[in-house]
Parts: sequence; structure tokens; C-alpha cells
Amino acid sequence: MKNRLIERWMLLLMAMLLMACGGSEEENGSIPEDEDCYLDIYVYAPDRPIVTRGDVGEIKVRTEAESNVHTLQIWVFKSSNGDPVGYLNAGADGVSEPYLLNENGQQVYRMKVAKDFANNPEAVDVYVVANAASYTSTTLNGSTTRTQLNDAMIGSGSFGTSTLVTSVPTTGLPMSAVLKNQHISGKFPTLRIGTESQIATLHLTRAVSKLRFVLCRITEEQDSKKKLDKINDISLDANQIPTQTYLIPREIYTYTYGHDPISYGKVEKADILEVADPLVYAYETQAARAYEEMINQAITDGKLKELGLTYLRESDKQLKGTITYKYNENNSATDTPETVTFSMAAAGDFLRNHSWIIYIYYLDSKLYVLTVTHIGMRSWGNGGAEEHSIYNW
Repeated sequence: MKNRLIERWMLLLMAMLLMACGGSEEENGSIPEDEDCYLDIYVYAPDRPIVTRGDVGEIKVRTEAESNVHTLQIWVFKSSNGDPVGYLNAGADGVSEPYLLNENGQQVYRMKVAKDFANNPEAVDVYVVANAASYTSTTLNGSTTRTQLNDAMIGSGSFGTSTLVTSVPTTGLPMSAVLKNQHISGKFPTLRIGTESQIATLHLTRAVSKLRFVLCRITEEQDSKKKLDKINDISLDANQIPTQTYLIPREIYTYTYGHDPISYGKVEKADILEVADPLVYAYETQAARAYEEMINQAITDGKLKELGLTYLRESDKQLKGTITYKYNENNSATDTPETVTFSMAAAGDFLRNHSWIIYIYYLDSKLYVLTVTHIGMRSWGNGGAEEHSIYNW
């Protein structure tokens, strides 16, 4: 009896030793057949790229509509050949609704991947598209290929020059992000994009840009010899906005152009607000966010007039325009309008996710124009490994 008991203990001990030496399927790198494996994808909204302890406060964007994500689609492909790894339509699964991204400014999305990929992961390309219904293009779904995404265009009927988009559509502004040739790290049951020491993150950026004019005039003295009569016209030059643009950001742009000048019409003198010193609202050296907030507050306070807010397809050209105006000299209207031209600082300042303020003011018997371009983040391909100077409107 005693020998049998010892024999049983010996068998149990041997079994335990075999289990310890052999390890589990997970520890050996093989995923159990009845278990699923997932890939975590970190997505950030356009307004709050990454919140860190170093951030002091947050400034609310001009309108939440400019940043709201209504729909979100994610594709992952093998970098080597473009074969699909997975697709996720956030919200359609009933779990990853886009509102979480709107609330938190960041969200982790979990995509189920095949076991053969999880056992032998390789570098991937990741594409994210938000608010796809806001532009005219081929329908995007789980069958969309990497080539089709790279070639997807915001067509002539969306954010163009024939019918100006002056408010955010109910479907939101188109946004996108892409990362190329990303390493896969982690282990069953959850993988992630990036290395062990650096998580790769996708930052949504708006695929369009916006411009707006803000106006004021100095409070007139009774004895002023030259008083503003009216602004006859404010317009952008022809052939500056492409006929269609890429949905997914890229480094090389090959756009075609063809449109008439864009006129924002005339502005009567009574509609141009008077201020004691227009130079108070001229850009100096403050941060882009701070300047934008100052302009927004002045509009809210009734000190500046806003005109011509427009969302347009991106352009790699140096946008230019013309303003014509008249003034009264010694209480007599001039016959010939005066002309003032304005332009962006450089070509490429109206690429996606940029905001352009054209500040127009009448001072010392003359109309002046100052332009300020706010450059939004246009990060792609580096997985967040580089530092960026970020401003999101």
C-alpha cells in the first residue's frame, strides 16, 4: 500500500515536471486553435493629438463640428504585397463607436486578425478614414484594396469652387491617416503596431483646409480727408484649387487646376466694424493657437467682422487674391477703385489641415491686408516617432 502511494506521487511529480518543461502553447509561440488574436490600433482625434503631463490646459476648437468623427474605418495590409490583414468599421461592431474618440480625443481600436498572421507577424501598412460620406468617391468597405485607398480622391463635387462649402456638412469633414511599413510587437492574445519601446499612433488630420476673412476699420475722425466708402469685391485668383485631391496624405502631389476666380462679393462700410486700433489684431509672434483664439474672441465680442469662411480641397499652390475698394476724399467718392493684392507666404501653405486667416483693415486712409497661415499637423508614415509643431484648428 505504501509503495503504491509513493508510486502515485512519483507519477504526479513527473507530470508536473513535464508540464513545467514543456510550457503552454502560448509560451511556445503557437496560438491555441480555439482562441482569437487581436491587433490594437491607437487613433487620435485631430484636436488633441496626444495629451501629456506637460500640457497646460486645453483650448476649445472653433466648433466641435470641425472635429467630430461620425464614421471611422480602419484597414491593415501587409507592407510586402498589400494583402489584407484586417478591416474594422468602428461602430458597426456595436462596441467601438466613434463617439468615444470624440469624447476622449484618443481611442484604442481592436481588430481581429487571422491566426496565421498572429503566429508569423510581418510589417504592415495601416489606413484610417473618418467621415467618408462627406466627399464624392468610390464607396469604401472591407473589400477596398490598398491601391484603391491610395488612389481615392475627393472629387469635383466636394469642397470645390463651384458651390462653396461654408459650414461643416452633417456628415463631418473628411479625415484620414496612414502609417507605412510598421513593425508588429506584442504577443498572444493582443498584438500592437510599433516596437516594444515605441507604440505607433495614427493621428487623424482633416483632408481639407479652410480660409476666412476678418475685417475692421479704425474709428473715423471727423476731419479725416480720406474715409472708406466700401469694399467692392474680395476674390481669390483663378486656378488655385485642384479639380480633385487625394483622400490619403502623400508626399508627392500631382494635381490639375481649372476654375474661375472665387468672388466673396462686396462689403458695405456699415458692415465693417470700427475699432480704436486695428493693429491690436495684427499677428506678431504669439503661438498660432493663441492668435486664433484672440481673433475668435474679437469676432464673438463684435470687434471684428468675419466673412467668407470656406472649406476647400487642399492645394500645393501659393494662394493669391485681390481686394478692390473705394474711399471718399473730402466727402467726394473716387471714380476708380483702389486695388490691394494678398497671398500666402509660400506654396504648400494650403495643404490639408491648414487654416488661413486674411486680416483686412482700414487705417490711415488705406486698406491693409495681413495673412496668417496656421499649419495643422500633417504627420504620416513615421508612427509618431518624430516631434512635430502641432496646431489643429
